[in-house]
Amino acid sequence: MKTKTFLLIIFWTFIVSVSAYFYFYNVLGYFFGYRNERFESNQVWFISHMVGATFSLFLGPIQFWPSIRKKYGSYHKIAGKLYIIGSIIAGISAFRLSLIYDCIGCRYSLVILALLFLLTTSLAWVAIKRKNIVAHRQFMVRSYTCALAFVFIRLYQILPLDFLYGAIDDPELLRTVNEWLFSFVPLIIVEIAMIWVPSITRK
Repeated sequence: MKTKTFLLIIFWTFIVSVSAYFYFYNVLGYFFGYRNERFESNQVWFISHMVGATFSLFLGPIQFWPSIRKKYGSYHKIAGKLYIIGSIIAGISAFRLSLIYDCIGCRYSLVILALLFLLTTSLAWVAIKRKNIVAHRQFMVRSYTCALAFVFIRLYQILPLDFLYGAIDDPELLRTVNEWLFSFVPLIIVEIAMIWVPSITRK
């Protein structure tokens, strides 16, 4: 097995595992009757976000796997349409929920993240309609990174991240810093790896 393939398997195993853990402990309960008191008057928006994000979260990895994309082109197109529809629903509902989020400092990052999610997903659709495969793939990567941000934000609940927040005693400030950090650092890393590095290594 090539080193690149092995690293890809490790990477996607981690992403899918964390996503599945997050989904099991944070999402499934809503489909079996649980309701969040923080969004008591906006449960429709919250459920819409959960349903849409389900498509985004679990169709993303399949869409990026080269062998599936090449061998099963028709499936790739159908799954891509479902991903885009789910992401648009998740993005719109996330924008609405961010306006009433109980963490005031977190609202700003969530509004920006929701808008970026909608923008990158829409541009991925525009790019493929214009048959610009490169731009489509790049914007899909950005879109999926935005979708994962909602998972990354909650990593501090399951991973030992005290070294990041050890000096922060205020719970509200900790939540705000965590929201901003995991909303945008992954996007910056993706942008550096996808655009910056190739731009200086390409002959």
